[in-house]
Amino acid sequence: MISDFTFQRISCSSMQAKELKSKFIIQKNIGYGDYGTVYRGVNMHTRETVAIKELSHGLNDQGINVQSLREIEILRSLNCEQIVLFKELAYQNRKTYIIMEFMEEDLLTAMRRDIFTEVQAKQIMFQVIKGLAYLHDQGIIHRDLKPNNILHKNLTIKICDLGMAQNLKKFKPQTTRIQNHQYRAPEVFLGQKYCSKVDIWSAGVLFIELLFRSNPFKGQSEANSFQQILKFCGTPTEETWQGVTTLKNYSRLISNENFPKILHTLLERKMSPLLVNLIEQMLTLDPTKRISAQAALQHLYFQGINIDRIHLSNQIGKKKIKIQTETQVFNYPDGQRIIVISKKQ
Repeated sequence: MISDFTFQRISCSSMQAKELKSKFIIQKNIGYGDYGTVYRGVNMHTRETVAIKELSHGLNDQGINVQSLREIEILRSLNCEQIVLFKELAYQNRKTYIIMEFMEEDLLTAMRRDIFTEVQAKQIMFQVIKGLAYLHDQGIIHRDLKPNNILHKNLTIKICDLGMAQNLKKFKPQTTRIQNHQYRAPEVFLGQKYCSKVDIWSAGVLFIELLFRSNPFKGQSEANSFQQILKFCGTPTEETWQGVTTLKNYSRLISNENFPKILHTLLERKMSPLLVNLIEQMLTLDPTKRISAQAALQHLYFQGINIDRIHLSNQIGKKKIKIQTETQVFNYPDGQRIIVISKKQ
């Protein structure tokens, strides 16, 4: 673990970052990902707790690599309450550091501990879909929506980790190596050119997972997950999905066995009729018929929801707990500064 570092100017012609003179203390590792490690840190001037994402670069990279540049460029362009807030940027010793707002945990951690009611799941998913609607309006697909990439605190959520995000306005070639296969949309499996609707599919799966505490499309492999999609959503045909039989991977992934659609039967065991209707629209196999994020927000299921009032109610309803703190002193190697940080015990 790094004990301290000084921020310097980014050495990259594609993006100029302002010179950061502040120093941060890294307190502990709070997560790993395919594209970096995330630490909890403290701004020594403001005492603000922040999340610090460390991105390493290969020996052949000139400055920041393309993957990191894409995430940084997208993060800096966003301004939405449901998307994690970008704060600062730094580069040192072949590593890039993205400084973001900090939240206590991700949704996966909360799901392992808590059992969510439909009302709570509704509050969470309204925010997720609202964040997606904002991204899609900007022409951006997240492409990796899953519980690990949704930050959570007292039913307030923020979408994070845009390392796989794509800006559709850039007209770049699309890769099919997107999304965890348990949250992957059927058109991606079948090799069709995709759009923002892939995020809606992932959100629909997440909605089910919040209430059932399990993912219906969970599989040990990509092929297993796709078979689970067929099992619950039915085998697509030309009548239900025009052009599906001509897709690149159709003959490899879909056999002559026809599965009926039984998703409704699964959902109605724990969901209200309006929610069943919304989820079925989010998990429609044909992406052209799948509901959009903006349309989902206008669905009758979400009618009258007020996130600000809900959050206020949640805060008032929480019991006040006396928190003890432990004070530690950190010395910089040059002896110029001593930082005192209080941690919750």
